[in-house]
Amino acid sequence: MVEFTSEPPYIKQIAIYLNQKKYQEAHNLSKQFVEKFPNLMISHLLLAKSAFWLNDFETAKDESLKAFNLSNGQAELTVSGILLACTYYRLREFQKGMDLIILLNTELPGRENIAKLKFVFALSLHNEDAALRYLDMLYEINEKAAEKFLTRFEV
Repeated sequence: MVEFTSEPPYIKQIAIYLNQKKYQEAHNLSKQFVEKFPNLMISHLLLAKSAFWLNDFETAKDESLKAFNLSNGQAELTVSGILLACTYYRLREFQKGMDLIILLNTELPGRENIAKLKFVFALSLHNEDAALRYLDMLYEINEKAAEKFLTRFEV
């Protein structure tokens, strides 16, 4: 396997693997990236993302939590937080996921995705009142996206 000496080539090659759905290759290179740059948020985020797509949710949880803790600024917190919340969902840790999503600032570009996640977690926790509030929030953010999202839940 190729070994890079700086961050950008790792990021670029892992992104290529993820876009090509070569998740095992992305995972292998991400592990190397984390070993070489253990204090970088992006190295842990990419390892978490590749693990998530390989259905290795325990690794995805551990690595996305590390990425979340290494995040600088709201944008990084949002990206790593959304991945961590999705991992909690797949592990059926609904309350942890909901608690995390509520902590994220909804005034960021990711606020539409955060509103969707809040809705899904509220439904998973059987809290219909909260789910309706988050659906209303999604309609306020982007009505068209809300309608498209809601059609996924219609029977």
